[in-house]
Amino acid sequence: MPDAVDAIIESNAQARADLLDAIDALPAERRTEGWYGPQQWSVQDVLAHLARWQEGWSHALRAVTAGERPSVPGYEPNRDDPDAADDAYNAASVAELRGQPWEAVMARLRAAREEHDEAIRGLRALDPDRYAEGRTPHRLADSAEHDHEHIEAIRAWRREQGV
Repeated sequence: MPDAVDAIIESNAQARADLLDAIDALPAERRTEGWYGPQQWSVQDVLAHLARWQEGWSHALRAVTAGERPSVPGYEPNRDDPDAADDAYNAASVAELRGQPWEAVMARLRAAREEHDEAIRGLRALDPDRYAEGRTPHRLADSAEHDHEHIEAIRAWRREQGV
């Protein structure tokens, strides 16, 4: 029977497979077409966004396993307006990879997942209660929910566009 860490990694892997399925065979000319949200992100922008958050969560998980307070590099919390903090981080994430070749963004996404999986495995050094569902380390480890949020949007757009 898999332990909690294996279960999280498996859930994340299934979500990433679903994401790759959602973007499979997307014509190259449509990958950078803006459509998502008020910022009009492209599929490539969404992937950059996912990669950067996953990189940040990896950093935060490593901090937890080292007994430190988790933080995401480049993310400036704003207690008065958490959405503004998220928006600023998201904008920086997309801007950082905008204009990069599709293959570079895909490589960054793949590397982010591998880094995240390794950081999740590091949780085994802690008492399992520390990363139980509902706890901060579990939320940082569970990238599947974030992937699925964007998977559904991509699939809906592709249906609407017939691509």
